[in-house]
Amino acid sequence: MNIKRATALALSLSLLLGAAACGKSDSEAADTGSKTSAELLEEENAILDAHQELWNQVFASMDKSSPATAENYGDVLLSALENCRDKLSDGDYQTLKSDAESIRSIEEQIAALPADDSAGQSETAAASAFPEFTGKDLDGNAVDSSLFANNAYTVVNFWFSGCKPCVAELGELDKLNQTAKQQGGEVIGINTETLDGNADAIATAKEILQTKGATYRNIYFDSSSDAGTFALGIMAFPTTYVFDRNGNAVGEPLLGGIDNADNLAQLQKNIDAALAADQK
Repeated sequence: MNIKRATALALSLSLLLGAAACGKSDSEAADTGSKTSAELLEEENAILDAHQELWNQVFASMDKSSPATAENYGDVLLSALENCRDKLSDGDYQTLKSDAESIRSIEEQIAALPADDSAGQSETAAASAFPEFTGKDLDGNAVDSSLFANNAYTVVNFWFSGCKPCVAELGELDKLNQTAKQQGGEVIGINTETLDGNADAIATAKEILQTKGATYRNIYFDSSSDAGTFALGIMAFPTTYVFDRNGNAVGEPLLGGIDNADNLAQLQKNIDAALAADQK
């Protein structure tokens, strides 16, 4: 699984989870030197890339049904690491702990940057439209952004194969898709492990979907695209959006599975709002 953080990930964490960046003193801000937020986030990506397989083990053990509440991504990683410490050797644990502490320090530097340095990222993170894309479904058929225009509304569910809450709701999402079709809508799945057309990940995702009786379309695109940045910015799994014909988000994204009655009710409110707007 690609675990690179998207360019706007530090800020999208705050937006999605309601956390605000801590204020920094002038002396702390001076420590950031002349590095931009993009350069600092590239340092984070390099840290994660260096031990990607180990971090994959940690992420696979996370309870994705509950979003993290820490405002610093390094603290999110440290918390996840502690939760699966018994699954790692002492050496691997210390390696990843060092990674997480380094990322926590970088996050502090990002928070200390002047507002104008992060303004562009903030705009990206706050964007409510799904970025234009070209890609394929898991059977190799071409897809692109026009799928939104063809639907009164589109429910987009972000998941990955090792996420138990994600897999648990696949059957419910398929039922939702049957209802959506009758209303001129559609459910689309995006398994973040399949980005870039990863053949092994696609095979695994297709097997899981078949086991759960889920026949709705799942799609992928390049992780380096704007849509890839959007997908890799998801901080809690599963996350489900409702988009209108223009690809604009309707309501707030749903964090957690729709097999929970309260979550399903909230998702239905977003769908109803999308339908009402489409009929005007």
